[in-house]
Amino acid sequence: MYPAISQNPEEHGTAGSFWDSFSQIQGTIESRVPTLDRSLDRYFDEHFAAIIEEWDLVTEPDLDTLEIRLLRVTDEISSLYAGKMAIESRAKALDRLISSLEEKP
Repeated sequence: MYPAISQNPEEHGTAGSFWDSFSQIQGTIESRVPTLDRSLDRYFDEHFAAIIEEWDLVTEPDLDTLEIRLLRVTDEISSLYAGKMAIESRAKALDRLISSLEEKP
């Protein structure tokens, strides 16, 4: 009536069983199971340059170049504004001289 227990431990062991094969897998099972995230990551890793080109994305070197250009344009605008102020002050001085010459008989 009761199940017989064998003296041979290997008889009911799991040696060579399906479940033992899991313990011999290197790494975790999760890392081996394909997921959408890993598939997308692999796709983007393989096609990254083409995606940047096709989508016309801005890269860090592009941003560095734009920043340098922005600094140059800002400097140019500042120098043009300073030149405008100098020309305006000279124009006012000339206008005063012309007015003083016109007033004299």
